[in-house]
Amino acid sequence: MLSNLSLSGLVKIVHGQLQGGAAAELNADMIHGVSTDTRKIKAGDLYVPLSGEHFNGHHFIAQAAEQGAVAALIDQDVDSDLADRLPLIRVTDCLIALGQIAGWNRSQFRGPVVAVTGSAGKTSVKQLMSSVLAQRYRTWMTQGNLNNHIGAPLTLLALQPEHEAAVIELGASGAGEIAYTAQWVKPQVGIITNAAEAHLEGFGSLQGIVQTKGELLDFIQPGGCAVLNADDVFYAEWAERAAAVKLLSFGFSAAADVRASALRCDLQGSHFVLHLDGEEYAVRLPLLGEHNVRNALAVSAAAYALGLSAAEIIQGLQQATTVSGRLHWLDGQAGQRILNDAYNANPASIKAAIDVLKHAAQSWLVLGDMAELGESELAAHADIGLYAKTQGIQHLLATGERSRKTVEAFGAGAHWFATKEELVRYLQQQTTDQDVILVKGSRSAGMDQVVQALQKNTEEN
Repeated sequence: MLSNLSLSGLVKIVHGQLQGGAAAELNADMIHGVSTDTRKIKAGDLYVPLSGEHFNGHHFIAQAAEQGAVAALIDQDVDSDLADRLPLIRVTDCLIALGQIAGWNRSQFRGPVVAVTGSAGKTSVKQLMSSVLAQRYRTWMTQGNLNNHIGAPLTLLALQPEHEAAVIELGASGAGEIAYTAQWVKPQVGIITNAAEAHLEGFGSLQGIVQTKGELLDFIQPGGCAVLNADDVFYAEWAERAAAVKLLSFGFSAAADVRASALRCDLQGSHFVLHLDGEEYAVRLPLLGEHNVRNALAVSAAAYALGLSAAEIIQGLQQATTVSGRLHWLDGQAGQRILNDAYNANPASIKAAIDVLKHAAQSWLVLGDMAELGESELAAHADIGLYAKTQGIQHLLATGERSRKTVEAFGAGAHWFATKEELVRYLQQQTTDQDVILVKGSRSAGMDQVVQALQKNTEEN
């Protein structure tokens, strides 16, 4: 692991070149950690300065030295005096070097690694998978939303000797990103939850999303297992791509290897019968919605592939906790029950949330715009309005220009607001302790502000 990595070893991993007078003296120093943020650097860390459109980490190398960094990577010219204060390692690209170091740290890890991707459900599957693996292993998982080309390497770099298993979430906003991160992760088990119209602007088409999510399958280790959604229309395409490894399918289809029957969902959770390896088990899942039952099936298949027992799988599922911002119950100021699902949104995830809300006697659906849907964005917003109406949702409120189409499609009982403040005032005036309010929207819509304004207090339960 990183604690066993010296600067001289690091130079070989990143194909770099040590520079400066300080380098000769500290060549044998060990690296304690890796940081891309000088605000979080600890003594003994390697500083990796990343650059973007509006920032350049190379400007903070002096600050890294002051805070005890053991060395820094560079991929551009810096002030010559910096090399006298801190060993500098010249590389071709700091971002790629970050991945190379992460890949090395992963190679030192001997426990099972599960990677999960998909258009929806990644974070819930990650959380469920971690809960199940924790029945046997000390498990590390992706923290927060660190699932992109920077976050996934940082997650791997955080693996410590005390960890015995890992669950890595892989997100993507464009083609090739899953391949880039999966090459460092090298999972024993790879899960694809689904493919849906999310981030279409970056992929160009739904088929582009399918291809990109499928990139995970190319990096599952020999003898490993692909876990695929039998109910997804692209299942066969992924199954063909996974021909080199073992395959387990999950879903509600009778043909799925791991499936559910006798499904019953309400506003407290879900009950179902798990069909696993020819046996049947009653499961009470504390997460809301049919989609979370499907997520639980994916996790059950992955855990089974890793050799966990049915008892461990069921215990882990039943001990799972809700992820904040994803169908998370909160109390409103007037006693309303708020379902906070404001973390993010795409058409598939909004429909899944509507399928939960429809169980409420008095239902209020509060939406912000969905982002990154490309040319289909207006049609997609209208489709949500129609779907909510057909599912019996009583009230729909929305804000955001694209959500005008949602309100128009819903018809009577729907209202559009120019600002979130106006929307909140209306809700506060019109709702009581008999109402359930579901709040959802893409991250850019900032619907978490609506949730905070409606809450009984400013701290989430």
